[in-house]
Amino acid sequence: MAAPAGAELVHRETLAGLRGVSLAYDAEVCGVWVATEGREVILIGATGREIMRFDSGMGSVRSLTVEPEGLLLADGWGGFRRVDRDGRARAQDFSLSATLVDTEGLHRDADGSFLVVEDDPSRLLRIGPDGAVLMELWGDSLDPPMVELQGVERDPFSGNILVVDDNEGRNALFELAPDGRVLTVTPLSEWGYDAEGVALQPETGTLFVGFDGGQAVAIFDWRPSGLSIDEPLERGPDCALS
Repeated sequence: MAAPAGAELVHRETLAGLRGVSLAYDAEVCGVWVATEGREVILIGATGREIMRFDSGMGSVRSLTVEPEGLLLADGWGGFRRVDRDGRARAQDFSLSATLVDTEGLHRDADGSFLVVEDDPSRLLRIGPDGAVLMELWGDSLDPPMVELQGVERDPFSGNILVVDDNEGRNALFELAPDGRVLTVTPLSEWGYDAEGVALQPETGTLFVGFDGGQAVAIFDWRPSGLSIDEPLERGPDCALS
């Protein structure tokens, strides 16, 4: 068997004219939710075809993630709102944790905990369903450091955490081990600038990266590090994003 290879990111296409400050793949509807930092949330297929959009009722949506019953939206100032997939509020607005204000990226794990990234200060957190801080990593303590963390995702098959660092940092995709160790850093400037959102369709290894500068979403084939080049990925069934 060949030696384990590094992560592989292969550009497939770029969707122009779509500002993706936060992205979240949703297997329930086989699409990617896009927050543009305005009031609206947009659902697209992998070709960029708009499936639907709704008005969140919030002043702005800075980050979002998928939950079993719908979406969790964050305004970036400490406020959170749960909505169904039609955008209707499911509960009163709330604070996920007293420590969270500048929420730039958000991802719900299968166990109900949340990965959260902030850029002021620069840190990655894992927050329990009850708001308890389960893990806290400071971006400047990593090697290399992450300066402006913007989007976060987890590959459920490898367990690795994916974080994008924007133009004030490296404009790169960081792949972290579940414990926060940096595994790989992939520059993104060839395909866009000011990376802010990231989402993964894990069944196919299709990775979406949203760029604020230039307002675009780039689509890639993604292969995590640690696999040999001839080792097939064992993933689940594909819902055939369109």
